[in-house]
Amino acid sequence: MTGRPLLFFALILFTFTAISAQTASIRVAVEDQANAPIPGAIVILRNTRTGQERSSVTGLDGVAEFARAGGDRFEVLVTAAGFERGSGQIENNSASIVLKPSTVREEVTVVSGSRQEELRESLSTKVDVLTAADIRSTGYENVGEALREVPGVVTRRGSETSGVAGEQVQGIDSRQVLVLLDGQPVTGARGIKSGAINLDRQSTARLETIEVVKGSASALYGSDAIGGVINLRTREPRSPFSASVTAAAGNFGVFDGRADVGFIKKRLSGLFSIERHKNNGFDLDPATYQAEGAGFHRYDAYGRLKYQFNNRFAVTGFATSYWNTSRGRVLGESGPQTNDVDDQSQSYGLTGDWAIDGRTNLQLRGYFSRYDEVARGLRYPSGIALPDGNLYERYGKFDGTFSRLVGSRNFVQAGFEFVKNRYRGINRLQNDRADAWTRVAWAQDKINLTDRLTLTLGARLDDHSVFGSAVSPKAALNYRLANWASLRASWGRGFRAPDLGQLYYRLTSTANFYQVLGNPGLSPETAGSWQVGGEFSAMKRKARFGVNLFRNDVKNLITSRNLGLVTMGNVNAIFAANGIDPSLRQFITYNLLLFYYQNIANIYTQGAEFDGSYTLPKGFAVSGAYTYLEGYDKATHRYLIGRFRHQGFAKLAYANARLGFNANLRGSLYSRWIATRNETTNAQVYGAAYSLWDVYGAKRLPRGFEVYGTIDNLFNDRDPNRGTSLQQRLEVGRTFRLGVRWSFEGKR
Repeated sequence: MTGRPLLFFALILFTFTAISAQTASIRVAVEDQANAPIPGAIVILRNTRTGQERSSVTGLDGVAEFARAGGDRFEVLVTAAGFERGSGQIENNSASIVLKPSTVREEVTVVSGSRQEELRESLSTKVDVLTAADIRSTGYENVGEALREVPGVVTRRGSETSGVAGEQVQGIDSRQVLVLLDGQPVTGARGIKSGAINLDRQSTARLETIEVVKGSASALYGSDAIGGVINLRTREPRSPFSASVTAAAGNFGVFDGRADVGFIKKRLSGLFSIERHKNNGFDLDPATYQAEGAGFHRYDAYGRLKYQFNNRFAVTGFATSYWNTSRGRVLGESGPQTNDVDDQSQSYGLTGDWAIDGRTNLQLRGYFSRYDEVARGLRYPSGIALPDGNLYERYGKFDGTFSRLVGSRNFVQAGFEFVKNRYRGINRLQNDRADAWTRVAWAQDKINLTDRLTLTLGARLDDHSVFGSAVSPKAALNYRLANWASLRASWGRGFRAPDLGQLYYRLTSTANFYQVLGNPGLSPETAGSWQVGGEFSAMKRKARFGVNLFRNDVKNLITSRNLGLVTMGNVNAIFAANGIDPSLRQFITYNLLLFYYQNIANIYTQGAEFDGSYTLPKGFAVSGAYTYLEGYDKATHRYLIGRFRHQGFAKLAYANARLGFNANLRGSLYSRWIATRNETTNAQVYGAAYSLWDVYGAKRLPRGFEVYGTIDNLFNDRDPNRGTSLQQRLEVGRTFRLGVRWSFEGKR
């Protein structure tokens, strides 16, 4: 991103510090049972006549304010981390809500489904949420680990150092799923790395929630969101001063250490964290040279400052970074070699939020992110240095969002985006570089048809520098049967422009007798998605049950196709038969297999997701989830590779506040799946069904200390074919981790 947009952005933010004329307001005060104010609580104001909802956040004084709109009556619902939900009625333009501590399961609000805070029962789109408490009670240190326990989401297990960790959402692969940090894309050269952002590089330490939006979300989030969105939301400081330190160690040389500090001082608040993570990797077959898992050490840093100029205007800036070094043993181009890979990423953002008149809001954001990777190799055993490899990505984005309450039934949002993305890489791209830009306009209207029925309509226009324009529409309904039950249905269409890797990729691997070539003539993928379900609760929310039926159709799916061995004698015929531009011959190496990206498949995934939880007496709670999935190629009617037809999750938790002790047992269960398929003979190799059980326990000690321990893969479940060519799971077996936490929070 050039300096001019950032300068323009800063000038606009400066002009927004003026205060608009005051109007009558509604005041909501939120306290705990000791009458201390609760900052950072999410307050939902609901119009009892129309059902329209507005949201706000309490300040350091525990107060949230709303502009008064007409003479209607309002009810208020409040959620906060660590507390049960509170509610009340607005009387004389005010309300005072007292929240009780949550025993096991806390209430959450969601922002990713519609770009605004919403209660779970108000959602018209399927969104699953992991809270900071959920993550803390597993001992997991990265997002790839944490997502294992979300229904319908599949991530790698037990092989966290064996390459890039991606994900599947409802059977849709990483390339079609967008990963965000506070609403901004996470970079990691996904266009070159099979479309995957390495979720093992995304720390959980700074997160308040992880939100997973199911189905096509292109109408709000654009091209890469045709299969869903994973939004990592960072936490806000909630006291004048807070600090914490964590250190943990385990087998395979695992060490995880971090420290963070948060503060609120008058109009200024901030959060800062630093981390170090280490893993020695693993080798499942010491008799061979190569090791399945590379050892690594990584440093993470994060910082955010927010200044509230007045009760209507605030500016937030953040910076986040990691620096990672890994070393592995592989069979490379010239035989055995060691690989040292240094990768790092830095991202910077600036946001201005202006509440113009109590009914109208404007947000402007600037964002820049960079990713650098350098690979160095040494031949074994000579130690001769091999040529270095490198890969760089630069991503810049400027966007704005305008929202306004229109009357008492419409909440209208509209926005724009300007995006520039650049890649550079040796032996990775044709001409070693590629660039693309996108211009975007979008709009959404949330209409309260009745006090219980809400209709959401939206559309997004993307203008891509390579493919021109595409429109992504959406429609969604939410019907609130009662306070304990709601139904929802959503439909969306989207498109995904081929990434720069699929367009301009170039990789030659003479040792493995293949080469990969990008296709500048690719067409965009398109997708349609249906999600229908509901949320139900009972017994004063001690019991909760959710169901979701889904269907995702993807057309023009881009995959790399093996065109066979290319020689000087057949190269012209291969190019002609596959419509390859003759100018690409300059990138061909003869007598190697040629893999070429093409639009060759139309697929669908469909199924059902069920999840629920129940709070038992005496501190116990149970929860679980089950996903049934079907995924087929429409042309061949063959089941898709790498998809589990059945996936389940179960959890038994116990918490004793008096003793300061909590523990849980968690299990993830997977049916057998098609691991590989011979495209010529149609012969298939299946991976065996398996289950993995994990244990976590923690004990609170005096002076803010807590000790905890985890055992992952308690029963040491491993691939029955390990050590053979049929092995499909790089599972290291049972692992453990012991740690200590210290935390301090100043009085509110």
